[in-house]
Amino acid sequence: MIDELSALRRIEERFHKASKGVELGIGDDAAAVRFDTDKLVLATTDSQVEDVHFVKSLISPAELARKAVAVSISDVGAMGGVPRFILASVGFSEKEDEGYLDELISGFISSLQEFKVELIGGNLSSSNKLFLDITALGEVEPNLMVKRKGANPGDLIFVSGTLGDSALGLKILQNKEMGDGYEFLINRHLRPLPRLALGRELAVEQLATSMIDVSDGLVLDLERITSQQGVGGRIEFVQIPTSKEYDECIHQFSDDGSYPALSGGEDYELLFTSPPERRGRIGEISKNLNIRITEIGYVTEDAVVQVLNKNAEEASLRQRGFVHFNN
Repeated sequence: MIDELSALRRIEERFHKASKGVELGIGDDAAAVRFDTDKLVLATTDSQVEDVHFVKSLISPAELARKAVAVSISDVGAMGGVPRFILASVGFSEKEDEGYLDELISGFISSLQEFKVELIGGNLSSSNKLFLDITALGEVEPNLMVKRKGANPGDLIFVSGTLGDSALGLKILQNKEMGDGYEFLINRHLRPLPRLALGRELAVEQLATSMIDVSDGLVLDLERITSQQGVGGRIEFVQIPTSKEYDECIHQFSDDGSYPALSGGEDYELLFTSPPERRGRIGEISKNLNIRITEIGYVTEDAVVQVLNKNAEEASLRQRGFVHFNN
């Protein structure tokens, strides 16, 4: 069991340095930070709750800390912003000890270095189950901010990377009989990579009319974009980008191979719309950043999202994505 005062001392000792943008950091009632006056502050929060977002036995403390940071700052990147600071609230149950805390802190330190953000405060609490709640603060120029709203009929729909890997990686972790050889898919679940550089580039060049990170599944997140504008979308399943690792083992879990890629979630790739005339420049950015970007469909006037199967017929989806509080 973790002692709160001891934990606070450990945290203050290991996060005592502050950048020039931090006027007051860890150790007071609130942090004080300085942002550029000509930019907007982006603020977002995301939770990782035991047995809802993660299974404690399937992820190490360091991996959990990194994932919590990654998925939160991904939202800043999806708006074309640059993440700067995070605040972390952690609820410990009676099952965690100081060794667990030390590994969690190490995971935070490495993730802050990786993503070039700074921990400036947070909170510790007791809880029935372990949870991490991360608030991310970033900045973006007002004229460059990309919102979910903005997609227009005729815009093309693009997605970065490959989809379904994380959901498949989780299934593999849960299936103890599958053995070794699935490290890529497992890492895609445990160590998501927010597309910060891509989001920023699309914003700076004003190429995206709308954008979101794929956290709850491609179809559901596309509906979140289209519903904001009162439009719809049509995507083709044969165009959905999947990895060779996904293709090699998906049929052990899905008869048609579609579910994890369409609805699995936790890929944290960028889903965005753009006018057809910007297709060429998007291809150049894909090459320059060495990030796969795939055109998967287009925005329609009808306010419904359709997925076409390999026969160009509308597919019937058993699930459109992950929905909280779904009864």
